[in-house]
Amino acid sequence: MHELWDWLMHNPARLMVLISVSVTWCVGAAEHHGRRSGGSGWLTLARMAAGGLFTLVTAIVAGIFGGVGAFFGYLLLQLVVCVLIPFVWVEKM
Repeated sequence: MHELWDWLMHNPARLMVLISVSVTWCVGAAEHHGRRSGGSGWLTLARMAAGGLFTLVTAIVAGIFGGVGAFFGYLLLQLVVCVLIPFVWVEKM
């Protein structure tokens, strides 16, 4: 467990991505359950808006700790996790 924590804290952007994945999963599960009762997708829309801001913050943190390549890598990764996956998930429901 200590090695995992060290790996996550080597670049805190890794921890931020882990948080994003868990939030995206929770929002997707809530939307899935809400669709059965007439959900409208507002939760996913809010996730995408907040995720867009969190994407930029994560990329800046990654850039500070890992350089320019890490900035663009984490920017792309977070765009997929925070914007693309919720969008596709809601469209498939």
